[in-house]
Amino acid sequence: MKYYRDILQIALPAMAENFLNFLMGTVDSYLVAHLGLIAISGVAIANNIISIFQAIFIALGTAASAILANSYSRKSQEKLAVQVVEVLKLSILLGLFLGIISIFAGKDLLLFLGAEESVALAGGVYLAWVGGGILFLALSLSLGAILRSLGKSRLPMYVSLLSNVLNLLFSSIAVFLFQAGIVGVALGTLFSRLIACLILWQQLPLKLRRPSWKVDMELLALALPAAGERLMMRAGDVVVVTLIVSMGTAVVAGNAIGETLTQFNYMPGMGIATALVILVAQARGRGDSEQVRILVKSAYWLSLVWMALISGLVFLFGTFLAGLYTQDSQALAAASLVMFYAFCGTPATAGTLMNTALWQGVGNARLPFYATTLGMWLVRVGLASLLTMALGWGLSGVWLATILDNMFRWVFLSRAFAWREKKG
Repeated sequence: MKYYRDILQIALPAMAENFLNFLMGTVDSYLVAHLGLIAISGVAIANNIISIFQAIFIALGTAASAILANSYSRKSQEKLAVQVVEVLKLSILLGLFLGIISIFAGKDLLLFLGAEESVALAGGVYLAWVGGGILFLALSLSLGAILRSLGKSRLPMYVSLLSNVLNLLFSSIAVFLFQAGIVGVALGTLFSRLIACLILWQQLPLKLRRPSWKVDMELLALALPAAGERLMMRAGDVVVVTLIVSMGTAVVAGNAIGETLTQFNYMPGMGIATALVILVAQARGRGDSEQVRILVKSAYWLSLVWMALISGLVFLFGTFLAGLYTQDSQALAAASLVMFYAFCGTPATAGTLMNTALWQGVGNARLPFYATTLGMWLVRVGLASLLTMALGWGLSGVWLATILDNMFRWVFLSRAFAWREKKG
C-alpha cells in the first residue's frame, strides 16, 4: 500500500497536468472544428509535427527527472544547480532550432506528408505560429520536470490549469469576437504557454548559475536515446498519417477527432510513468533493487486500472463526444473505430509505458530506443502498410498494427529487464 501511495503522490498531479495539456489541444481542435473539415484536417496534420517536437522535450524532461531525482536523493545541491542550468540550456537551444523550422518550412512539411494544397495551407499557418513559439512549451515542460524532481509536484499542475483557462479565454475571444480563425486559436495557445513559462521560471528554488559552453555528457547520454525513442515514435506516427491521408479528408478528420478524445486514455499511464522514473531513480541512488521491482509491479496495475476505466468511458460515450466536432458520417465512423481499438489496446499500452519508464529510471534509455525503433518501423509501419495497402483493411489495419507494436515493445522490455536482474 505504501508504494501505491508514493506513486500516486507524484502521479496524481502529473496526471492532472497531462489532462490539462491534452485539454488545451482538445479546446483548440473544438474551436478549429467550427471552421470546417479542411481546417481541422490541416491542424491535425500540423499537430503531428508539433507532437514530434513535444515528444523531444518530454524526453528531455524525462532524462532530467531521472538525473535530478538521483542527485536530489543524495542531497547534492551543488550538482543539482549545475544540472538544472544544463537542462534549461538544452531546452532553449532545441526550442529555437525547431521554432525556426516551423516558421520557414511549415507548409512544405505538410505537403511532404501528402496533404492537399488547401489542407497544407491551413495547417501551415497553425504550425508557423504554434510551432514557431515551441520554445515556450519546451521551457514549460522542462521546468515542470525540474520542479517535480525537486519535490514540487503540484506546482506545474496549478500552472497548467491557469494556462488552460487563459488559452480558452484568449482563443475564444480571437475566434468568436475577432473572427481570427486558425491564427486566433494559435495565438491563444502561444500566449497562454508564454505566461505559464514565465511563472514556472520564477518558482525555481535554486539559484541558477551562468551557463557554460560545455556539454553535460551525463544528461546527453540519457536525453539523446530518450529523445530518439520519442522521435522514432512520432516519426513513425507521421508516416502512418500519410497512409491515413490517402483514405480521404473525412477519414483524416475522423482519425484526428478519435485521437484527440483517446489522448485522455493515456493520461494516467503517462502520469504514473513520470512518477515511476523519479521513484526508480531515487531507489537506484539508494541501491535498493528490491524496491525497484515492487514499484514497477505496483505502477503497472495502477496504470492498467486507471487507463481501462477512462478508455472505457471514452469508448462508451464516443459517438456523443465525436458529434461535438462534426456531423459527417464517415468522419464519425472513423472516430468510433479509433476509440474502439484504443480501448482494446489498453493492457499493452500500459505495459509499454511502465517498462519504458523503468529503463529510463535505472539510467538506460538506449534499450527503449531500440525497442521503439524495431516496433515502430517493423511492426507498426510495416504491418500497417501491408494491412492497408495490400489487404485493404483501411483504418482498422492502422490501429491493429498499433496494438501489435505496443505488445511487442512490452514483451521486449519486460523480458530484457528480467534477464538483467537474473544476470545480476
